[in-house]
Amino acid sequence: MRKLFVISLTLAFCVIVYAGLDDPDLSIYYSFDDVTNNIIKDGSQYKNDGEIVGGAKFKNGKVGKAIELKQQVWIKIDGPKFKNLPKDGFTLATWVNHEDSGDPQSLFDAIGDKHGSGLFHVEIRPAGFRFFHRNDEEAEVFNINPGPVIKGKKWHHFAGVYDKKNGKATIYVDGKKTHDADTAKTPLATNWNVSAGIGHHKMGRWYIGLLDEFFLFARAISKEEVKEIMDDDFLAVKSIDKLSVTWGEIKEGR
Repeated sequence: MRKLFVISLTLAFCVIVYAGLDDPDLSIYYSFDDVTNNIIKDGSQYKNDGEIVGGAKFKNGKVGKAIELKQQVWIKIDGPKFKNLPKDGFTLATWVNHEDSGDPQSLFDAIGDKHGSGLFHVEIRPAGFRFFHRNDEEAEVFNINPGPVIKGKKWHHFAGVYDKKNGKATIYVDGKKTHDADTAKTPLATNWNVSAGIGHHKMGRWYIGLLDEFFLFARAISKEEVKEIMDDDFLAVKSIDKLSVTWGEIKEGR
């Protein structure tokens, strides 16, 4: 009986469930709270960890810690070995708190070996956000430019979504749709064999500021899911309270 008590008590206090981490289309989740030796742990099942280049600092974010990027400080992603590459849909969602700049600031890009141009341009620009992709044939798949103007020195939630099935690209800021555009109903580039990363494009367009809760999906998420991520409900922690009564039930039946 003592053994059963220990097992039940352990389960009662230790079992938690993260609602969205087992989503098969979630390719990256960086909380920026799990960093060891400059390696940012990916919370998705694919373990697409990021490597900090240049020595980033961490500050209080929207949920736990946020990473601070600047010129020559960025996050390297292993493009050639990336698992669960987006093909028929794409979503990038993250909290941004950037410094205002006259230059574009790159949130995410990848480069393949089919051509030398950037595949993704997810960029904060003074005239409005750019949400763009060209495929392995160097053909434009989606392009919102200019999108919403996002002022710096304040937290804002950004989500860019592409849905091949519906032929739509959509931008959400702080949970509200700001822009959408018709797109070519073609697959995305799946050749990231040169590089992938957060915070620059070809050693320029540096992102200057804080990032938190970075999600990348290999599908178009819904408006409701955008809101859940923004409200920190997508990965809601649920304690299994019913397990705490297990020992009481065993004790009564002893």
